[in-house]
This record gives sequence, structure tokens and C-alpha cells, in this order.
Amino acid sequence: MRVLQVNRFFSNRGGAETVLFQTVRLLERYGHDVVTFSMQDASNLPSRYSEYFVRHVDLRRTLKPPGFLAPWRWPTVARALYSREAERNLEALIQATKPDIAHLHSVYHQLSPSVLQALRRHGIPTVLTLHDYKIVCPSALMFGNGSICDRCKGHKYYHAVLQGCVQDSRLKSVFCAFEAYMHTRWGIYRKGVDVYVAPSHFMKSQMAKFGLDEERIMHVPNPLDLEKYQPSFSSGDYFVYMGRIEPAKGVATLLKAVERSEMARGLELRIAGDGGQRANLETLCRDRGLSNVHWVGWLSQEQLAALLQGALFAVVPSEWYEVFSLATLEAQAFGKPVIGARIGGIPELVEEGKSGLLFEPSNAKDLQAKIEYLIANRDRAVEMGKRARGHVEETCAPDLQHERLMEVYDRACQAHGKRVSAVKMVSAAVPGTDSGKG
Repeated sequence: MRVLQVNRFFSNRGGAETVLFQTVRLLERYGHDVVTFSMQDASNLPSRYSEYFVRHVDLRRTLKPPGFLAPWRWPTVARALYSREAERNLEALIQATKPDIAHLHSVYHQLSPSVLQALRRHGIPTVLTLHDYKIVCPSALMFGNGSICDRCKGHKYYHAVLQGCVQDSRLKSVFCAFEAYMHTRWGIYRKGVDVYVAPSHFMKSQMAKFGLDEERIMHVPNPLDLEKYQPSFSSGDYFVYMGRIEPAKGVATLLKAVERSEMARGLELRIAGDGGQRANLETLCRDRGLSNVHWVGWLSQEQLAALLQGALFAVVPSEWYEVFSLATLEAQAFGKPVIGARIGGIPELVEEGKSGLLFEPSNAKDLQAKIEYLIANRDRAVEMGKRARGHVEETCAPDLQHERLMEVYDRACQAHGKRVSAVKMVSAAVPGTDSGKG
């Protein structure tokens, strides 16, 4: 079948993009034809369809006050709310390629949900993977002012303005709250999406609580191309954090746990990633003499692989409702145990005491104890890493991932009176696959 994959970025920027490219590779592995749609950017990976991509726009600069209020920037702000260009370009791509189904990832702002109008106009079954909480929460995180927040439940988006929870900016919060009100009023997601994909059971239940039709939400874990992850079961001489450096990610709690522990300070902590909180936390480390903390910045996939292969374990100290935590899954794929916060979808990936350890989010003392346990029990850490890798091999087997995806696509097609046909023929035609699956 011909599958249209839509995402606002087309480079390795974050979790949504990782899932996008993993999904593309999975579909191509099983003989499906993949069409892509995104935004133009100098860092983009190659695409046969780049001529249809929308023009590049730097919304971080546009929405940065006081420039946000400049009249000449209003068209760009309006585009973030509803992009006529994205709607037109996608319509042209649809007419040129005739996709059987559309699979959307992160589309807001750079593309906007205007793309759903084009898909609906052509009667194309549409799937949306929920990478965050954007369609029910203006900040997309359900996290504000340093803690979990569900005040916007019941479409009470004005709370985002009162709290200033979108990047600690009242002005950006006004825009995102207005955006949420308009998209809700237009019913743009409700009318345009046939099936929502929730990567974790937690995400599915949370979105249902916020009013999304539970019958249209399917739980499907994010895909992972295991061939790209060669495990290493060595007892490394450092531990790692990888991800954005923002308050919701809990890096400050990790540093507090390290500061409290002589044992942890005797081992190197390597922090891979970047974000708005990095400068402040680097200053904190210098002020408190945390010389064992090394900030390695953003890494390529190859560099990140080398970092994880040499680590003893990884820490995922999130304090927001983590949707799925690709950082956890990738560390496990490299054969490393994870110390993860007991929040959001993380507990669904970490089997306590077997493939890793869990701690109470924001609790530096609890995290300290778990870090010290793995440092003191290196053989046990290696055993956990092996079990973690084994679990990933079971849950991320290509046939299983393809079968799950086809079930989602079939559900979306049924909403339009269609069925995903020839799935078994496609599977049977791929060398090395189980023709009885999919």
C-alpha cells in the first residue's frame, strides 16, 4: 500500500522524528511505498517529495516577544494557527501520489492541522500518533511551573495563560491557548482523525480522561529498528542522561541525587542533549563542585550509540507524564539497564528489579539510592541490561511491529468503508519475514 507520512520536521531533531524515520524504514522493509510531507530546512534528510514541502519558518524567533506583536509577523503567526500553504501543498502531493492512507506525527505550528482538511477532502483514512498532549494541552506537556498540571481539562485553556506555562512566556501561552480554543471549536482533530495511536497505555487512558474518543485510540508502542542497535554488555565506567535539558525532564533532580552521593560523585555522569535549562545547570555544577558531570551536548546517532555502549546504565528522571520514553527504549536496546522515574509510560518499559529500577519522580533521595545500588552491584547491572535487551527483542520484532501497524491502518480504513488488503501478500514477499503474520 502507499502510505503518506507527515511530520513538521524531516531531520533527526527529537523523539517524533525518530519514530517517523523508524516507521518509514519498517514500512519500506515490508514492501510498502512511502510518501513524505514536511517543512523545508537545510538539515533535512533527502526526500523524493521535497518539492511539495512547505517553506521554512523559524517560529521560535517569530513568537519571541516583542517581535510577536509586529504587524509584519502576523501572517507567520496566522500560519502557525492554520497554514493555507500546507493545505495547498499537501493537496497537490495527494493528487500526484494518490496515497491509500495518511499517518501523521507532529504537525502543529510549522504545518498546522490544516493538513487534516486536505486529507478529509480527498477521503483519505488518517492516523495520528500522539507524541505529546498538544491536542488537549496548550503547552503539550501537562507540566507547568515545575509540576504536573491538568487545569486545562474540560477545554479550560485559559489556565495556560494564567499559569504562563508555555515556555514560561505569557505571550506564547496566550497564542497557544487561543490556538487550542479555535482547533477545538472547529473540531479539526475530531473530524479529521480516524485513529489515534497512543504509544503507552498511560497515554491512552490520559487522553480518554481529557475527552478523546477512547474507541478511536489504539495502543501501539513506538517502533524500533533493532538492526541499528548493537548491544554491549560491558560494565562501563560512567552513567548517562540523554534528552532535552528542560525542567520537565528532571535533570536538576538527577544532579541533586549525584551531589548527595559520594559514590555517585566517584563515577562520571555524561549528559547528552541541549535545552533552555542547560546554562543554569552547568553553572550549578561549577558552583557545587560537581566535576564528575560532563556536558557532551547534542550527539549524532553514531555518537549516541558509542556513548550508550560504553555506559554502565542510563537515568531517565522525567517529571512530566512521559508518553513513552524513547530514551529508555534505546538504552535498553543497547543492553543497558535504566533507572527511570515512576511516571507516565516509563513503568511500562522498565521491569522493576529485572530490566532496571524505578524511583519516585522528583525524589532525589530515592534516585540516589537506585544509582548507588547499580554502582555497587555492577554484575547485577549487566544482568539487568541483558534482560532489557531481551525484552526489546521480543516486543520490537519486525513482524510484530508491522502487524500492529497494519491493524491500526485497517481500523482507519474501516472508518471509510475500506480494508487494508494484500497485507499478507506483502509480508510473504519480504525475505526473512513470517508470511503468517501481518
